[in-house]
Amino acid sequence: MPVMDGFTLCHEVKNDDKLKDTAFVFYTASYLDKRDKELAMNLGVDRYLTKPQEPEKLLEVFKEVLNERGKPGRPSAPTRPIPENDYLKEHNESLIRMLEKKVEQLDHSKRILEEEIVVRRNAEEKLQATIQEKEILLKEVYHRTKNNMQVLVGLLDLQARKAGQVSIDAILREMSDRIYSMSMVHDLLYRSKNLSEILLDQYLHSLSERLLAVYERPETEIELVMDTEAIPVNIQFAIPLGLVITEILCNALKYAFLNRRKGTISMLARLDKDQGLLLKISDDGVGFNFQEKPGESKTLGMFVIRTIIEDQLSGSYSIVNDGGIIYNITLPDLFIDAKTS
Repeated sequence: MPVMDGFTLCHEVKNDDKLKDTAFVFYTASYLDKRDKELAMNLGVDRYLTKPQEPEKLLEVFKEVLNERGKPGRPSAPTRPIPENDYLKEHNESLIRMLEKKVEQLDHSKRILEEEIVVRRNAEEKLQATIQEKEILLKEVYHRTKNNMQVLVGLLDLQARKAGQVSIDAILREMSDRIYSMSMVHDLLYRSKNLSEILLDQYLHSLSERLLAVYERPETEIELVMDTEAIPVNIQFAIPLGLVITEILCNALKYAFLNRRKGTISMLARLDKDQGLLLKISDDGVGFNFQEKPGESKTLGMFVIRTIIEDQLSGSYSIVNDGGIIYNITLPDLFIDAKTS
């Protein structure tokens, strides 16, 4: 009510000789304290209800009050009037309790609103970060694609100059393997939650299993043993590393197990806080059959391995040729800056 509350209205009515028999039902959502109910009953209220109530319940209460008022001998006024000073004191206390309750509810609502604002702000910041990340990646697409195409052109040029008597089928297969190792990075990025990096173990597993299937020979059973960690790497690192892995595995699959019924290729990848990525790839095949030292070989595969590891990835490697081949590779930086690659 805009002018007075229910207590004041009831107090005024009950102190009016003409209106004092009026029945009163309090229905409130603000005055919920036990003392509020006591004050109302002392003023002569017939029923004191708190919200909410079903409509049927309200109608039933109204009927009860009217029926009781119609019974003979039923008193229609308070047994004793409340002195004005006592009423004002109790009414003020009731108002204070109600206001304190309202302030408490407002404080609670304020806290909830502040928490929602923080949640929304965090969501907006994450969304903005995602948008910025995608914008950066989109800007890099043309740069990365151009660089990758230049790599392929360079490999084709090297292959043509070093081909000699190598068949066209072999050349095309080798180039297909290199292209696949590059495209797999983009495929993993596409399926990743983080569009700027992939997990190294997933990449190495997928690439190794694919090459093993391509070079499968019915007469030779080759086992692939993988022990790699889930190390995040960016696209500038993953693509050249994939080319190195492709060259090493293709050499092993093509030459290490000739005239052998079984063979094993092992790959181990560990992250060292001081040295960076430690990669070990080995086979138990026949080893190198030629007079040249592995690191000095003039074959295209060895040239690609040496050039990428030393020049592009700023790493180092060694090759052990004893009862098979062991490549020990150390790469210090897993997140190469796109501007310098």
